[in-house]
Amino acid sequence: MELIEEEKLALQARIDVLAAEDVDVFRALKAAEQLVARQVAQVEAAEQQLRAQVAVQRQNEAAIGWTQLDIAALRQDAEAVIVEVYLQAGSERTATLLASDDLTHGLRRLALLEAVHGHAEDLVEDIRLAEDRYDVALAEAAQTVAEVERLREILEGDLAVLEQRRAQQAAIKAELDSRKRAIEREYAAWDQEASELEQFIREAKYRQQLEEFQRAQEEAGAAPSGFVWPTAGVVSSGYGNRLHPILGVYRLHAGIDIGKTHGQPVHAARGGVVVTAGPWGGYGNAVVIDHGSGLSSVYAHLSQVTARPGTIVDATNLVGNIGSTGLSTGPHLHFEIRVNGTAVDPLGYLP
Repeated sequence: MELIEEEKLALQARIDVLAAEDVDVFRALKAAEQLVARQVAQVEAAEQQLRAQVAVQRQNEAAIGWTQLDIAALRQDAEAVIVEVYLQAGSERTATLLASDDLTHGLRRLALLEAVHGHAEDLVEDIRLAEDRYDVALAEAAQTVAEVERLREILEGDLAVLEQRRAQQAAIKAELDSRKRAIEREYAAWDQEASELEQFIREAKYRQQLEEFQRAQEEAGAAPSGFVWPTAGVVSSGYGNRLHPILGVYRLHAGIDIGKTHGQPVHAARGGVVVTAGPWGGYGNAVVIDHGSGLSSVYAHLSQVTARPGTIVDATNLVGNIGSTGLSTGPHLHFEIRVNGTAVDPLGYLP
């Protein structure tokens, strides 16, 4: 399961950052960061294993040294005993008894010689056991050396992978930082354009046409109608503050996004005077209609504009078609309603 998860992260991080969408680059960076964190943990675990095995290696080397000293001391003792036994060799039992002043003393000397013989045999056995321990220690030391080398190779491989993943992370981060700066510049321009649009609406450039429109409405005895939906489709993004997936900050989405079919007709949501129709910075191709009484509506990101500035339109008149011009990630209509130039939630006015 751990391996599958790591493969997924590696696949997500392995993208063409220059060709990828902003959100995909952001996700790739997060995946790369997780891969680096996992690799750091793996390197730390490998280092810990290596340190533990090196400690075992040192213990084995110390054991070999002490065993060698034990063997040397035992052999020295054995040599002394062998010399003594050799000097007492032959018919020592009889000679000991005959040379004694009395039988009891002779028996004691004989017992002592037998003890020397027994001690010699014990020393030989101790040497054999010590040499066995020495052989075992040598074998364990050889295994430890091999294990240390194996762990060193693993650690070197892990460090190489870590270096690659850090380089990958740095490359993705550099691209994302560049895109963030570009997005921030675009939003700064968008904010400026939105402010200019608000001021433009307040200036009521086509005041004469608007007065004619309102007078015609009054003469016809028609009360101003409410708003209608400017195009068909579901609302894909509502009005209000929302978290930008790349910048990580909240920004006001000053309208609603409707529809997603390129070229789909866009109609006036209410009668009024077209005050602007054409390119408007981040809004792309946009239409703004002044409805009088401080109300206006905005239609942005249009693929083409059919309305003309200064013309009077009725509700449902065609003003353009859905597109993806300006700061847009795909075809949709960005629709705003403004009161005295300030954006409000359109859903409070639409049926």
